[in-house]
Amino acid sequence: MKYLIAGLVLCAAFLAGAQDIGKETRVDSVLASVNGEPITLLDVMLESGREEMRLASLFSGARLYTEIAKLRKNVIEEIITRKLVYAQYTARPFPIENQYIETIIDMLAITMGGGTRDGLVKKAKELGTTMNELRQKAKEKIAVDVLLSEYCDRPIFTTPKDVYDYYVSNPKEWTTPTRYELELLQIARNGGRSGPDPKIACQKLSEQMAKADKALFYQLVKANSDAPNSDNGGNVGQIDEDKLRPEFAPVVKKLKPGMIAGPVETPEGFYFIRLAATFPEEKIPFEKASEEIRKRLDLKAKSELRKAYSEKIKKQALIRYYF
Repeated sequence: MKYLIAGLVLCAAFLAGAQDIGKETRVDSVLASVNGEPITLLDVMLESGREEMRLASLFSGARLYTEIAKLRKNVIEEIITRKLVYAQYTARPFPIENQYIETIIDMLAITMGGGTRDGLVKKAKELGTTMNELRQKAKEKIAVDVLLSEYCDRPIFTTPKDVYDYYVSNPKEWTTPTRYELELLQIARNGGRSGPDPKIACQKLSEQMAKADKALFYQLVKANSDAPNSDNGGNVGQIDEDKLRPEFAPVVKKLKPGMIAGPVETPEGFYFIRLAATFPEEKIPFEKASEEIRKRLDLKAKSELRKAYSEKIKKQALIRYYF
């Protein structure tokens, strides 16, 4: 359920800025079908939106389009599997209490609707969907999670030796690189919320940035940013040092937490960057890593079972792709 929430929570913000990333023209475009049931671009972006926003902070140009295409292809395959499993649910349904669905809707209202159901209704309309469709998607995800857990998540036993061998064989995984938590304000090159001339907008913002603290930066992002994550103050989370965009890296590395730099020019526009926090490289001792390793190995084993099951049921279905 957490993946459904994460995808739905950020889809609105991403779709609002879709023209800056993928140049999509219709979110109801059909990308694939399974047994005659369509999978639209909206279906995909409801789940890929969060990661697409993150990719947009890491890459640009052709590389960005390539990474987004790979992500969406993976999401399509997941949706195909889910539709096939949901068909099994509809053949032998079981009750799903409405309170679970409404809990998800409440969370969406907070993150997408400005804290109200009315706001969520408005946002859903902007996306070309409805509250009933959002509720149906929530129900489908809950049902599928239950069935996949029953079919595939059989008990897995990972031995202590398995855990230690993995730790020794993968030392880089247990050395956390330097990470930067960034907050971004984007001024679109082709004109956006701040007016038709991005350079004039940047000049005005530069004056305000000189005296901006966290609270003021947050307000400036909400009022001016053309990025799809403006509602959360432009926070893009923690990014590993070696994964910073080439335009950002030399700037960010000179900042101290709380400092703001910009405007930084990129192909799609200009950015003001606030460094929220820096997390230095750290070697994680085995004692602290062991539980995480065990979870990873368990998850890997379960994922392999789910993949095998997915391939099995796909062979029995009629699947078509339109991209």
